[in-house]
Amino acid sequence: MLQLKKGLLYLQIYNYYKEEIINGTFPANYRLPSKRSLADEYKVSINTVENAYSKLLEEGFIYSKERSGYYVSDVGELYVLNNKPTIVEKKIETTKYDFSYSGVSKEGFPYKVFKKISNNIILDIDLLSKIDYQGYLPLRVQISKYLEKSRGFSVDPKRIVISSGSEYLFQIIFKLVGGKYAIEDPGYQMLHNIMDANNIAYEYVAVDEYGLRVDDLDKIDANICAITPAHQFPTGVIMSMKRRIDLLNKKSIDYIIEDDYDSEFKYSNRPVAALKSIDYNDKVIYMGSFSKSISPAFRLSYMVLPSKLLNKYHELYNCFVCPVPIIVQKILTEFIESGEFEKHLNRMRKIYSKKRQVIVESLKCRKDIKITGADAGLHVVLEYPDSYREDYIIESASKKGLKLYGLEFYGSKRSHPSILLGFATLSLDELKKSMDILKDI
Repeated sequence: MLQLKKGLLYLQIYNYYKEEIINGTFPANYRLPSKRSLADEYKVSINTVENAYSKLLEEGFIYSKERSGYYVSDVGELYVLNNKPTIVEKKIETTKYDFSYSGVSKEGFPYKVFKKISNNIILDIDLLSKIDYQGYLPLRVQISKYLEKSRGFSVDPKRIVISSGSEYLFQIIFKLVGGKYAIEDPGYQMLHNIMDANNIAYEYVAVDEYGLRVDDLDKIDANICAITPAHQFPTGVIMSMKRRIDLLNKKSIDYIIEDDYDSEFKYSNRPVAALKSIDYNDKVIYMGSFSKSISPAFRLSYMVLPSKLLNKYHELYNCFVCPVPIIVQKILTEFIESGEFEKHLNRMRKIYSKKRQVIVESLKCRKDIKITGADAGLHVVLEYPDSYREDYIIESASKKGLKLYGLEFYGSKRSHPSILLGFATLSLDELKKSMDILKDI
């Protein structure tokens, strides 16, 4: 028997009849009470009953006969899911402050703007249409305009490919370009992992204070080079102009993959122009992402293909589907087109600059620690004296609730013990407290 309580009355009536129909109390083709009689029985308005019946009709639990009333449907023809809340046990974390380079700052994120854009987009009938395998064209147009304005090169949107993360873009590149890859040491662990998984030949090339050591390419027979010139990961160095020109002029290198993952954030001067901006021979495959500039949750990256690879791309991938949901692409299109992206970048640059400054100021008392890569990006590197060991620093910090990341994890042993400090996800207050701990280790 239905017992009405405080709350939405029509939902209580709907839930009662839905459960009774599923349980078989009301069999198929059973005639339900009229709206008026049910309203009189429970002393509610006819509109309340009508709303409950309308919801049952919409979901197929009942059907109506003209001038006859409402009847129970055959639930055997319906999808009835026994939905229950999923309880996920959280691991007990001993880490109080995590200096991970992954993630972005919660402060300054435009939640209200995205909510407004999302509410408008969700009503768009185009959400039901098939998406271009290369990505949503209006978004590619906006990316093209952004690259011209902020990264110093113009590109036809037809040369832009949208995908879900750099690892997916590399999967495409592996099919387009064959040979041996030269990758940075130290560098992304993901890169050599994905190359191992795809049986791709590669060799490491050392990185120094000027970026990739281009002359060392003569020692190996690689014809493809993958680099992060604007803010090398993880050292944070910016590749010198001489090295850039030398690399572009290297005849043994057919293609250069430029990962420009966090180029938006430079704090003392204007962002360094992309390597692609001086790529007069059209041999650079430019890769960009919204993971650092907006959020990694969107899982949206893109690349600019050299003209000579376009035909092969279309031949191989015209039957594929772009892995980024159309709703995400439309939201980002509106976000950029409306000017909100530009406002967001300027706002986040100020926030990250303050966070970076907290680290710099906190370590002024430690003359023995050198800060590198502090002028750009969302992480810095702390270079310790030779008397330290990375594992000792990391272990000592862990005992005090700090999670640190040593550069040895990303490549061969360093000449000096070095620690990567990501600062995006920590608040200003958390940074101040965690740096008070770290500076005494």
